[in-house]
Amino acid sequence: MMEPHSSTPEIIAQKTFRWDLARGFFRGVITSGTQTFGLFIAIRYFDAGLLSKSLIGSAPFMGMIFSLFLFHYAALTDLKKSICGSLPMVLSGVLLILSAYAGSLWFYTTCIVLGFMMLTAIIPFLTSIYHDNYPGNRRGSFYSKAVLVTVLVSIVSGFTGSSLMDWNQDTYRWILIALGVAGLGKAYAIWNMPSGKIEDHNHTNPFNHMKLVLEDRSFGYVLLTWFIMGFANLWVLPLRVDYLTSSAYGIEGSALFVATLITIVPDLMRAFSAPLLAKLFDRINFIVLRMTINIIFACGVGLFFLTKDPWVIGLASALIGIAFGGGTVAWGLWVTKYAPPEKVGSYMSVHVFLTGIRGTLGPLIGFWTVKQIGPSAIGLVSFSLMILATLMLIPEIKHGRGKHIPATQVTTP
Repeated sequence: MMEPHSSTPEIIAQKTFRWDLARGFFRGVITSGTQTFGLFIAIRYFDAGLLSKSLIGSAPFMGMIFSLFLFHYAALTDLKKSICGSLPMVLSGVLLILSAYAGSLWFYTTCIVLGFMMLTAIIPFLTSIYHDNYPGNRRGSFYSKAVLVTVLVSIVSGFTGSSLMDWNQDTYRWILIALGVAGLGKAYAIWNMPSGKIEDHNHTNPFNHMKLVLEDRSFGYVLLTWFIMGFANLWVLPLRVDYLTSSAYGIEGSALFVATLITIVPDLMRAFSAPLLAKLFDRINFIVLRMTINIIFACGVGLFFLTKDPWVIGLASALIGIAFGGGTVAWGLWVTKYAPPEKVGSYMSVHVFLTGIRGTLGPLIGFWTVKQIGPSAIGLVSFSLMILATLMLIPEIKHGRGKHIPATQVTTP
């Protein structure tokens, strides 16, 4: 539900959009941490082992698992969605600042893992706000502009932070402090978004939301294909940093080299592709768009681990960035095409929870598997799983236009 005041839908949408741009700015700073710096600092400065690397790589996805419980218990309160989304971000900011003062690997890992978890635990609240406040036929367009801000800021943050660390290794502490301050800024932006209370779902425990997978067979089937596709992507996501950083693979790139291939190149391509793919999300069959994104992901991930040539890895990173440009919009908004308006938050909590499961298990399995079969083989396995998930979506094309009537149109930002 929208905020209970006399504002028109257009005014509410525009206010949400302005604060979401601010949220996107601060999220961009933090993204450089989740993509590169959190794991890079653990490996380079704390000599992290398999467990710490796996936990840090999995942390954002642990937060997605936690989101199912957070959404359920937050729904039992009278708090607005914006408040429920901002309070975990305050905790995230504090934890990231504390990580800058870590004197041991275990303290650093604890702060980073818990801080990164809070970043993603709030996703169902944000998706529900977007559904309530943005018109259905322009939702992707509104959302993609904040994504574009996130991407551009992430590029600048990645370049600046990595250059500073190459110049003086002790500056990593200031980088972590900057991540924490950005977390507090993001909390403030979410706090100011117009929102109502969480939908009354009348569930006695958080796992009752999981019944939606069986009750809505189409939704459940798409989630199955997404699970296969997502696992194939997420189990190699932190491996890309390790592949370029660790001495085990013979590359041992500098901070700037790693940030360029993991953050800057993908995010540049993501910046170019996101606006186009967001328009396609609003206008074409969603399943067809998802299949196209899957194929681009498959080519990028499959190519990344086949070589040590930085130019080829750069091409792979560019393909991954293009796919993420559409994947971010599709991942964040697709339930608005499947869920009844009063259940968007519940549907999203299930989607986020399952993403958390595969994202948590993925790095743990990935770091173990790459030691058994090597990086080239793990890239080929990921490629094959992504193609399988794409083929499985063919029967679902008939539902790709959406199952519910779009919301009233408002002026485009």
